[in-house]
Parts: sequence; structure tokens; C-alpha cells
Amino acid sequence: MARNLIKAHDKIKGLEWTPTYFQPEAKYETKFHIPKKTKDPFRHLIRDYMAMEAEKDDRQYGFLDGAVRMDNPNQVEPRFAEAMKPAMAILPFAEYAAGKCQGMLISTVENEELRNGYLAQMLDEVRHNQQEMYLSRYYMKHYADPAGFDVGQKGFGEHFLGSAGRSFIETFIAGDPIECAISLQVVGETAFTNPLFVAFPNTAAANGDMATPTVFLSIQSDEARHMANGYATLAAALSDDRNLPLIQEALDKYFWRTHKFIDSFLGTLTDYFSVNRLQPYKQLWQQWVIEDWVGSFIARLEKFGLKPPRWLPQAQENISWMHHSIAMSAFALWPVSFWRYDVMTEKDCAWFEENYPGWYTHYGKFWEAYRLMSDRKHGQIPAQLFPNLPPLCQVCQLPCVFPRPDINTLRIVEKAGKKRAFCSEPCEWVFDLEPKRYLGYQNWYEKFDGWDLADVVTKLGYIRPDGKTLIAQPHLNAENMWTIDDIRRLQYTIKDPLRN
Repeated sequence: MARNLIKAHDKIKGLEWTPTYFQPEAKYETKFHIPKKTKDPFRHLIRDYMAMEAEKDDRQYGFLDGAVRMDNPNQVEPRFAEAMKPAMAILPFAEYAAGKCQGMLISTVENEELRNGYLAQMLDEVRHNQQEMYLSRYYMKHYADPAGFDVGQKGFGEHFLGSAGRSFIETFIAGDPIECAISLQVVGETAFTNPLFVAFPNTAAANGDMATPTVFLSIQSDEARHMANGYATLAAALSDDRNLPLIQEALDKYFWRTHKFIDSFLGTLTDYFSVNRLQPYKQLWQQWVIEDWVGSFIARLEKFGLKPPRWLPQAQENISWMHHSIAMSAFALWPVSFWRYDVMTEKDCAWFEENYPGWYTHYGKFWEAYRLMSDRKHGQIPAQLFPNLPPLCQVCQLPCVFPRPDINTLRIVEKAGKKRAFCSEPCEWVFDLEPKRYLGYQNWYEKFDGWDLADVVTKLGYIRPDGKTLIAQPHLNAENMWTIDDIRRLQYTIKDPLRN
């Protein structure tokens, strides 16, 4: 006879118990009021779960083995393969933090139904971390230029844009556990994993990469449960009217934090590291974030009093320009990266102008100059075009170039006795909510202020095994590689914009 799922699930719940012989000390305190009775939307049964995940792993690793035999790693467009170096550096950290978030929730929420869902998600996050590390290993072993994959995890932590990734990932594990759940499950996984794990794999396939879709779509098959966990957490919290203003504030805060990093990072990878583009990132964002998440997920919660994120209009204004500004910042300071960049051709520029009207007016001259400066004989890097580099935001840690250089929303104010930069009103608002959380941030400029660029590159370890050739390059030409001596001849000094 077929098992009765409800009965089996009820039996599993019976294994949960609340000790009465002592009062446990709260390890993670929460200001939210969560009822003790609610529902696990998937009614997880671990035996079934493990069998399902094992089957998915068999398919995935079997395909990757076949991809090696077909030499697929070297059939990928080199421009896109370079994008995988920063992507595979940051994603395992995010998965690890997501797993820790579930542990925090399990220790905080006194609800066996929700905790059962969190347990399954914790196992998922461990699996995802392993999958992404394996994909990084796959490229490291089989791609023609593996340099960068081997230093990714260490390198991203000290990269001048990597600090933005670290700041964002902290939203999964720093603070109130329910707020962390809102950041991870409600915003990150429900709104932004579709652009990352569905749309981005399509771009990968269009550029010859079959491994990334195999891994990412396997990961995304778990995300439906995580979205359900987020909805169950929200539904439980919304059942108590005292939680509504807390939920709204958390939603406003973490939507903005997620938008700033994910849209800057993923938008740049999608539009600037693709040879064969399917659609511009702003269209993907409109489809998945506005139409799917806001129009479907958030709309269902409006009957409980929840409103769309406060800063949604600003995000919509940003989405046409923000990642172009970040791309310009990253390419301008290319020597302090652990991946190669590529020159934007006339065909690329025409595509940008067609899909982002006005792009050439605001960015075209930079890319013309970048094309010339990519040749080491020119003896200059694009950062030297700017009298001052933009300061880094105290909250999101991204360069204050938003949304576009000519309409920059930079704010420099004194907080806690020190001059601090904010890229926008929302980031300053986030800071003012929890100043102690962000006061201790030492940004990249503060760490390397006064250093020669060549010494920074050496300190970061972004040099190939020959001891002189840089991992990063402003082009994909293997015959004209920049060396540390080329960088030292520049005599370029890193300067903290807020001090100089």
C-alpha cells in the first residue's frame, strides 16, 4: 500500500520535543512573535528527500564527466568563462551563509513544522556549496586558462568589489534570525534566484557553457522549497499584527541591499561578459523581479497589510544604468582582479546602444579609451583617466557611481565623528537604522591608501606561477600579457577619496 503522506509526516513531527526540565537560554534572540502552530508547506520526509537529491546529483555529475570527455570547457566563449571566476568565488560563501541562517532559525523558532522545512533547506545549502565548489574545480582542471579559479575564495575577500559581496552575504547571518530569513528566503531566493539560476544559465548555454546550466538548474530545483519556506515564515509572522511593521522595515531594507549587489554583479556578468546575448539584464529584471516577485508573490501578501518595498521605485530607476557604472569601475581598475576582462567591440557597443538608449553618450568614450589602453605598449590603465576614483559606500561597499556618473546620488556626511560616503539615500537610511553594524567596516581604500598599485597586486597574490605575469588582463590576448613590471612603471598610487 502507498504510504499516507500526512500520516507519515505527523509521525515524523512526533520526534520533535520541547524539554521541560530546564529553560534553555536563547542563543539567537528575535523581536518577532512566531506562533507555535503553523504548516510546513512541503511536508518533508527526509528519506524521500535524500533519494530525490541523490538522483539529481547522479544526473549532474554524470553530465559533467561527459562534458569533460567532449572538451566542453574549452568550447566556452573565453569572455564568458572569465565571468565564472568571480561567480564561483562568491557563490559558495552565499550558500554557506544560507546554511548558517537555517541553523539560526532552527535554534530560534519554536515550531516543529517550520523547523522541519529549515532542516531540509540546510541540507540543500550544503549540497549547493559542494556543487559550486565542484564546478569551480571542473573549470580549474579542464579550462585552458585556469588562473583565478585557484585563488577565488581567498581573492574575493580582498577584492575591491568583493567587499560588497561580503557585506551583502552578511545579511543572511547578521542580526535578528527572522530578518535574516526575510533577506535570504523572501527577497534573495524568491526574487533574485530566478535571474541567477534560470536566466544566467540560459546565457551560459548561448556562450557554449553546458556545465553551468547543469549545475545551476539542479540548484534551482531546490529553490522552490526555499521560496515556500520564506512564504511559510512570512505567513506565520503575519498572523501576529505586532510583526507587520517589523516585517515591512526588514523587507524595505533587504530588498535594497539585495538589489544593490545582485543587480550590479549579475547585470555586469550578463551584459559585459557575454559574446552571444539573449536579452538585456534590465528585461530579465523586469520579468523576474517586477512581474513575478512583486506582481505575484508580494501581491498575495498585500491582504495582510504588507506593501511593496519602499525603495522599489529607486531600484527601477537604477536598473537601466547601475551595472554599466559598476562595469566601468571594475574595468578601470582591472589589475586588482583575478580574472581577465575583454575589450568591448563596435558590435558590443552597438548592442548596448540599441538596448540601453543613451548608453554611448554616457559610457562610449570610456570604452573607446579602454580599447586603446588594453595594449600594454600604451603604458596606461583606465583608472588614470579619472582625477579621483569614486569613494565606496559605507553600507553596500560599492563605488558611489549610482545610477550614472552625470546623475550621481553620492552623499558624503559626517557620522560618528568621521566622514563617510553613501551611494544613495536608501543606503544612508539603512545605516541610520543600525549604525553600529556598519561603523566597523574598513573599506578597500582605507586598507591600501598610499600603496603603489604594483605592491597591492603583489600583496593580493594576483600573479601567475611565473612570478611576473598578472592573472588579470584587460583583454583575452594570450600573446600580449601584462606583467607586474608594467604595473610598477605606471607609478600609480591608491588614494582614499575621502582622505585625499
